[in-house]
Amino acid sequence: MSDFELVIVGGGLASARAIKSYREAGGRGRILLVSKDSSLPYHRPPLSKRYLRGEVEAADALVEPEEFYAANDVELLLETTAARVELGERFVELEDGRRQSYGKLLIASGATPRRLDVPGFDLDGVLTLRTLADSTKIRAALDDGHDALVVGGGFIGMEVAASLHQLGAEVTLVHRESGLFQHLEAAELERDLASLFADNGVALILPGEVVAFRGRSHVDSILMKSGERLTPAFVVVGVGVYPTVDFLEASGLELANGVVVNERFETNASGVYAVGDVANFHDPLYGRRRIEHWSNANYQGAEVGKILAGAQGGYDTVSTFFTEIFGLTLKVFGDLDGHDELVARGSLADRDLLGFYLAEGRLVATLVVGQDGATEERLKELLRDRAMPKRTAGLADPGVPLEEVFPARAGDAS
Repeated sequence: MSDFELVIVGGGLASARAIKSYREAGGRGRILLVSKDSSLPYHRPPLSKRYLRGEVEAADALVEPEEFYAANDVELLLETTAARVELGERFVELEDGRRQSYGKLLIASGATPRRLDVPGFDLDGVLTLRTLADSTKIRAALDDGHDALVVGGGFIGMEVAASLHQLGAEVTLVHRESGLFQHLEAAELERDLASLFADNGVALILPGEVVAFRGRSHVDSILMKSGERLTPAFVVVGVGVYPTVDFLEASGLELANGVVVNERFETNASGVYAVGDVANFHDPLYGRRRIEHWSNANYQGAEVGKILAGAQGGYDTVSTFFTEIFGLTLKVFGDLDGHDELVARGSLADRDLLGFYLAEGRLVATLVVGQDGATEERLKELLRDRAMPKRTAGLADPGVPLEEVFPARAGDAS
């Protein structure tokens, strides 16, 4: 059994950011990174966009180059799966039976794509997207045929459908609802997104539901609930993910929709932390949350690295996430859950849109398309303040500046 000051389980962005931040904050001692992935930590957004489209190579997606890990005294165990964690004796047991002791443990095991509970899901040609290898498989599938079916109308489904279409594929997108990306909780905007795809040549089946994949070894047809039969060359399923916590189920860590941690990413066990997609953390603005986006992993990894080194840190930001489809970048600041009113300014069609999500009259989230950096930062300030508009009518009018709608911050010029 080898001794490490810090063991990290999971090989994604949060892990790489934690290592860098830990060293910069003065953290010493050996680090072990355990990852079931075959690649060094990389950024995931290119997997459904630029890498999938062949605009960048795998090396361009890496968070840090290989020499970074040697320079920072990090031992890498790639293609290695953690089997269980023993909190009392402070070790991680690997799938091959080896045990790695730790001084501190960081769980950054991420998430796993959800399966469709229908016959034939395991056939060749039915693909999901989570890893660099998955994205490579999707690119390779285009060599065998250009008719693609994408199942799911969330971020991954939309981004993959757009990228495949841009590569010349004939793409059909199937989603259970009548609009795309229901997380927006705005029927008109969801329909506008569907129109964007239709206008760009993506065939839509909304609502639609797959009930079976058919074929001997490779999928050759898909049976829809409507009775329709589709015959794409391959399928990409993007219907969400769930936190990867199976190896922790007998550990004694508190698990509830991920690993439960506080705003300093501490679990209920001394010296054990969790960040990224797997962390069910306390957000001082919104309460308990779990966020599955690049910006969250990037931020939490950097913060926990400081904490692990004994410095100050913790969750203290306005959460953000974004998507890019057909050249349109859509951003969400804050938390859409729990709002009771939505006021939109501008339109998605004009690529100039602000959506104000209110709860009991106070701003809790914004949807942003085509705004400048200063406006985005002002919106984050308003969210942090839980600002209440002086007159709701002005929210929908692009001709009314934000400073006339919302009260000035304390200390700002009125």
